[in-house]
Amino acid sequence: AASENLSTMDASAVNFFGNTGVHPSRSIAASSFLAGDESIQIVPAFNLPEMGLISGAIGPFHAGITATVPLWLATMLRRRKLAKIVPPPWLDADVLREVLRFERDPREASFSPELP
Repeated sequence: AASENLSTMDASAVNFFGNTGVHPSRSIAASSFLAGDESIQIVPAFNLPEMGLISGAIGPFHAGITATVPLWLATMLRRRKLAKIVPPPWLDADVLREVLRFERDPREASFSPELP
């Protein structure tokens, strides 16, 4: 049945995982999954030596000192009030105003280079 779904998938399918097409209705979920591995800065409220994850080692963590972690871990630590997320530079209000101006300009044919 799965092979039938892939063979009947229309040409608008998005390729996220090599040659495996993802139906457009699932592309948002696939994008969210992939974004979870994006690195982001946090300020932890705890001390912990280096941790080994499948994707590699992260840490060490020292309270009050910035550390880089995957987005999924940053959100988990924030929910548990163990860390504060440091907003990335492109999330600054002035940068977002420039992005908005760029993307509303009809002469521009692409997305703003200011965003990742």
